[in-house]
Amino acid sequence: MLFLTTSLPPLFFKPGRFLRCAIPLLLLSLAAWSADKGILHIACYDFPRTCNPVYVTGETAQAVANKVFQSLFFFDPRGNIRPELVESFAWQEAGLEISLTLKGGARFSDGSALDSRDVAATIALLKDPDFAYPYQSDLDFIASVEADAPLRLRIRLKQKFAPWKNYLTFKILSAGEITGLDAKTFRQHSPLGSGPYRVASVAAPWKLELEKNPFWPSGLRFTRIRYSVLGEPRQAPLKLLNSEIDAVEIHGDDARSYAKLKKWQERFGLLRFKKYGYTYLVFNLRNPGIDLNLRRAIFNRLQGTRFLDVFLAGRGDRVFSPFLPLGLQKPPGPLPVVSPPARRQLRIVTNSESALRTQLVLFLCEEMKGSGIELEPIFVEYQMFLQYLKKGEFDLAVSAFLLDMDWNMKDILSSSGYFNYAGYSDARMDAALEEGLHEMDEEKRRKIYGRAHSLWLETLPLIPLFNLDYYMGVARGIKPAKNRFELVGSCGDFFYNIQDW
Repeated sequence: MLFLTTSLPPLFFKPGRFLRCAIPLLLLSLAAWSADKGILHIACYDFPRTCNPVYVTGETAQAVANKVFQSLFFFDPRGNIRPELVESFAWQEAGLEISLTLKGGARFSDGSALDSRDVAATIALLKDPDFAYPYQSDLDFIASVEADAPLRLRIRLKQKFAPWKNYLTFKILSAGEITGLDAKTFRQHSPLGSGPYRVASVAAPWKLELEKNPFWPSGLRFTRIRYSVLGEPRQAPLKLLNSEIDAVEIHGDDARSYAKLKKWQERFGLLRFKKYGYTYLVFNLRNPGIDLNLRRAIFNRLQGTRFLDVFLAGRGDRVFSPFLPLGLQKPPGPLPVVSPPARRQLRIVTNSESALRTQLVLFLCEEMKGSGIELEPIFVEYQMFLQYLKKGEFDLAVSAFLLDMDWNMKDILSSSGYFNYAGYSDARMDAALEEGLHEMDEEKRRKIYGRAHSLWLETLPLIPLFNLDYYMGVARGIKPAKNRFELVGSCGDFFYNIQDW
């Protein structure tokens, strides 16, 4: 599972888009709320299009789903895969079979017990093409599922699949509720969950409220969570100062102002975290004029100089490989190029709703003039930007990914990858990516992706640029958990473990 993002808050998952909101009505509704004890007020920048976890498409929708539903596995605050509903598991390599034992005691919000039949029914629904699960291909590795005891099930694989746990992070639904539902009815349905909360009310497109799941086995610091939409990120510090909200993601410019404003520091804390992914520059390889020499010249300008360091100004970290788990900290040396024979004129496209990407493109246009490359900037809204990418109507484009926490980059770098906007096709890369998916030994797998990194550097379909720092503003009355999230991937959120706060 991998999501295209719009880089600055909010992040958006395919096929989500930015939701502009009328500010005056929002101010009135927020002002009318009381600061009740036991209620956590979280502001957000996009409203969930659905409360059905099978079709979540936005950052807030994912955050809500993480509190209403549970998964077999989840990514912890350090980005490591951990069991959530699973008590134990065993991998039988010869038989390509995974045996899972579930934890006892999990209950859906109607009181029914969660067991292995619910897991099997959920997987069957997600793999059924009639239900159009957006990430159905992520489950292609599963051949069959059998619930052989109330808390035990067996998953048989088609072949060895190294990151199998990473792809068992979908939300578990109630078999008794979903069995017999047709796809059209299910799409409009808000299923039961077994998480600490359940949906209490929805007032689209402004507010959504969660309440405690009465069958959650342990106590909760907050009995209710209220999400409200902010139409403008720059409102966030003011809402915190006025005690209208308890937590909200803070715009990068405001985060830099925080150290200079004592009043802000007195009223709320600023917690830094990362979103697992990066902003990148992609080339349209369908255009024969975008040759390797040109790509290397741009690579050398971006990664061989201080251009990105100056542009970032401490707002994040540079990224030197598409394969983040390799942990490469230094850029490779300059790549061999010949001087461009004549000035080149190319179109560079990005999402106009991302101020950071707009600035980056404008800076890059100036930077590349010295190399004889004239870039014409084109700024379009998010949905139009996606169409430009999918149709290949660009020479260069600046976009961003929010990634799964794994080595697997097939969606981006394989010939048939969903996000392969470059039109990149290399049989050697396809083979390496396929081999990496099926190598169970971690060290051998690292070496495979090291080879894939070398192939990427040789061909340069895209250039990863940087991973930004993000900040959550939290009211001083809220005590963050010591083991809070510092790294959020494509199926996580900063408040995943809010019940521990």
